Amino acid sequence: MTDQQRPHVSSVRWLAPLVLLLTVALTGLAAPSYAASSHAPTRASGSVSAAVKGYVYWGYYLWNDKKGTWDYATVGANDKTAIPEDGDVLGFRWALVVKDPRLPRADGDFDAICADTEPSAGQKRLAFVIDYGTESDAVGSDETPQPEGVCAQVDESFTAQQALQAEVPLRTGDGGLICGINDYPSTGCGSTVPDAEEPPSDTPVELALPGDEPPTSDTGSSTSADQDDDDSSNTWLTVGIPVAVVVLLGVGALVMRRRQS
Repeated sequence: MTDQQRPHVSSVRWLAPLVLLLTVALTGLAAPSYAASSHAPTRASGSVSAAVKGYVYWGYYLWNDKKGTWDYATVGANDKTAIPEDGDVLGFRWALVVKDPRLPRADGDFDAICADTEPSAGQKRLAFVIDYGTESDAVGSDETPQPEGVCAQVDESFTAQQALQAEVPLRTGDGGLICGINDYPSTGCGSTVPDAEEPPSDTPVELALPGDEPPTSDTGSSTSADQDDDDSSNTWLTVGIPVAVVVLLGVGALVMRRRQS
């Protein structure tokens, strides 16, 4: 190899690694990438994971006083083989359920819910916890009511559904399935939600109890007071400014007279 050829060979040696790096970079950019999600296909099988299905409905629960928690009812609320007894606490929760049951978010406190209802011969007292769910569980434009406690005093033979219907309006579907409690939701009878995600964990709520007065708003009185202050301020501006102008003019005229004299 002559000296004239060596620079050419040296440039070729430097050019080869650059071509290799450029090839690897272009290959990496062109290679497909998959985000880590449940809907992303896997390279091994090429299949897409199955969608998770959720259900929105009124769940029916029984308060377990010994455990201090809610048990999912194994029969319907209108089942005559499971007649509730005096002192029982029953719960209804409207929610989106994907895998785990969505329990009522308040405890079943019979003494608090039925505090103003005295025992009566031939009748029983049943306490209900009605949890209308969160805003994310709402259907359409319905406004989510505050969870409430309801006490029913009914005939001893009444089912849970009959007892509840004696106190609040119920909307039922085929087979007596409860579709709405207190007109919530206003339409439909539960639904299926495709591609549902597990809802976030619930936090406890405070029940509106029988006899509680609705919260009062002092917005009106505050508005009136503010309006009075505004009126006083406007009155001062209307009267005070002209008076101040007159006083200033008088002082100015007095100063001018003294200077002339």
